[in-house]
Amino acid sequence: MNNVWSQYVQTTEELYRSREMRFNDSNAALWLKAIGVKSGQNILEVGCAGGVFCHKIKKYVPDVKITGLDLDTGHIEYAKAKTAELGLDCEFVNGDATAMPFADNTFDLCYSHTVAEHIPHKPFFGEQYRVLKPGGKIVDLSVRTRLELRNIHEYGGSDEEKALLEKAWSNAGDFDKEHNIGAFEMDEHEYPKELEKAGFHDVNVDFLTVVDYAPDNASVSDDIAIKQINSIRIGCLACAQKAFNRVPDALTEHEKSRLINLINERFDKRIKQYNDGEKLWDFSTSTILVVSGKK
Repeated sequence: MNNVWSQYVQTTEELYRSREMRFNDSNAALWLKAIGVKSGQNILEVGCAGGVFCHKIKKYVPDVKITGLDLDTGHIEYAKAKTAELGLDCEFVNGDATAMPFADNTFDLCYSHTVAEHIPHKPFFGEQYRVLKPGGKIVDLSVRTRLELRNIHEYGGSDEEKALLEKAWSNAGDFDKEHNIGAFEMDEHEYPKELEKAGFHDVNVDFLTVVDYAPDNASVSDDIAIKQINSIRIGCLACAQKAFNRVPDALTEHEKSRLINLINERFDKRIKQYNDGEKLWDFSTSTILVVSGKK
């Protein structure tokens, strides 16, 4: 069983919620066009995590056949359970992106979202070339953190909360380095070159910028606003839990409980402020590099 990512890097729930907020009903036409989804396609998502992209694509374009692949067993178990809950027809496979269990020339479209940063490029793009049909399309999405705009409640913790979180992570060691987390990150200009090396042609570069958190916007419903706030809450709680998983003895049980309570109190307060009509205008954007090519 491989659950390194879901236990120690990004939990399935936080990934699902954050991507659900980033790519939503209000901007669906934009990102569906960027990925190149078309009716009747056989589509593969490489590194699907909890499957939110697959679920959304199936919702918007029901006649596609869509498969999600991920190495993390926790992600795949979540994706399958969520698919059943939503009543959707999506397939999820536990597998390695550098040696995928699919025949040559199978898919019309392969896409990934912030995966290439963690996997050797030659086998990552080479495998997608192999499983794509002639004329098939690859699309690589990569969040560019240095281009993001942040003014968000995520960073508004008390001094006590920050001190406890810092202590929790203080002896986490070189876990990311040991597991190649971010080891294959590239400058934006390198992505199209890597696709060309893998044999793709008609390579294009584009960028999407989306507002993924803005609960005080007039265009955001009460339901979505609360979901946005709770999405950030889940991310903060997951950050603490991952520290507990990596360094179980860094905090006492009392300190762990205290940290969790402080995080929840902060977001409970933010929701109360929202419900009381107090606008904080905390918001954030994500800028995504979109690189595509054809086989």
